Amino acid sequence: MVRILMCSSSLKVKGGMVSVVKNYLNYPHWEGVKINYVPTHIEANKFVLMVYFAVACIRILWLALCERPDVAHLHVAERGSFYRKAFLVRALRRLGIRVILHHHGAEFELFYNSLSPKGKQYVNKILRMADLNIVLSRHLVSMITDKTPEAKVQVLYNAVYAPPANPYDIKADKVLFLGRLGQRKGVYDLLEAIRRTDKDLPEGVKFLLCGDGEVEEVSRKAKALGIEHRIAHVGWVDGKQKEDFMKQSMINVLPSYNEGLPMAILETMAQGIPNISTSIASIPEVLHDGKNAFLIRPGDVDALCRCLLKLVGDEDLRMAFSRKSYGLIKEVFSLDANIHKLKELYADMKGNAQ
Repeated sequence: MVRILMCSSSLKVKGGMVSVVKNYLNYPHWEGVKINYVPTHIEANKFVLMVYFAVACIRILWLALCERPDVAHLHVAERGSFYRKAFLVRALRRLGIRVILHHHGAEFELFYNSLSPKGKQYVNKILRMADLNIVLSRHLVSMITDKTPEAKVQVLYNAVYAPPANPYDIKADKVLFLGRLGQRKGVYDLLEAIRRTDKDLPEGVKFLLCGDGEVEEVSRKAKALGIEHRIAHVGWVDGKQKEDFMKQSMINVLPSYNEGLPMAILETMAQGIPNISTSIASIPEVLHDGKNAFLIRPGDVDALCRCLLKLVGDEDLRMAFSRKSYGLIKEVFSLDANIHKLKELYADMKGNAQ
């Protein structure tokens, strides 16, 4: 039995990292692995967050001393998330527990570049101290090795559950945006594209803008642009509502400026939904322009309009993209394959510690 101490945010926190963790915790076939999950972060003011983290640290140290986990698997992003996990890396390594840092942050480079030379040295030290750094794609390996060549790095793509057969409905008439509402994800570019294509889109096509973040600002902008009649939803979705919205979706659009490997893209591909996104970060390792998706440059609203009209108006192309997207998820990005590799990493780390 391999004993794992896993830490990330509370499962009530919104975002891709928590989606990954939920997939892990809900997976039914962890034979030979026991996971103790301890959340270290909630969405709250700074004082409450500090108290919450302090209580979490007490619980983590108690588990480390009393149950002696073989591996601590710490999910990490940037800024406060990194500093919280850095504290745990140092504490757990001093107790002789091997540590994985699983990097999810889309803005880690921006965070790192904003630091003083002393701050960068501290980050480098933590990356080197971890027994293994997991990144989400080949593109992101250099995010670690350029800073700390001695750091150990492995690629583990995000993964999702895929249904037994492609569920895509070619007659669906919604366009989905699934991500945090704000400039980084390109939602305002999408609003402008809706304005420009409004007169050319079929009357029944509506847009589902699903995420937290700048909900009121997005609603106001849609009204100012005169496209309220095209917007069917603005705001966070989860659970059954999210499932229902994906069943109604003909296309997923994520015109991001900065990403890692978005769970929204993998989740929609698993449902056979064709994507329009940007050719940044790890996205081109999953979406292949003209083969299973359209990729554009960040901020290129003209290209976004062309791709949107092309996919909406071509059922055969949507169906071809759908089949290829669903097939890729089943073959490469399934949760079964991801967890099989993760089990191997856990077993190797346990063996090396003995």
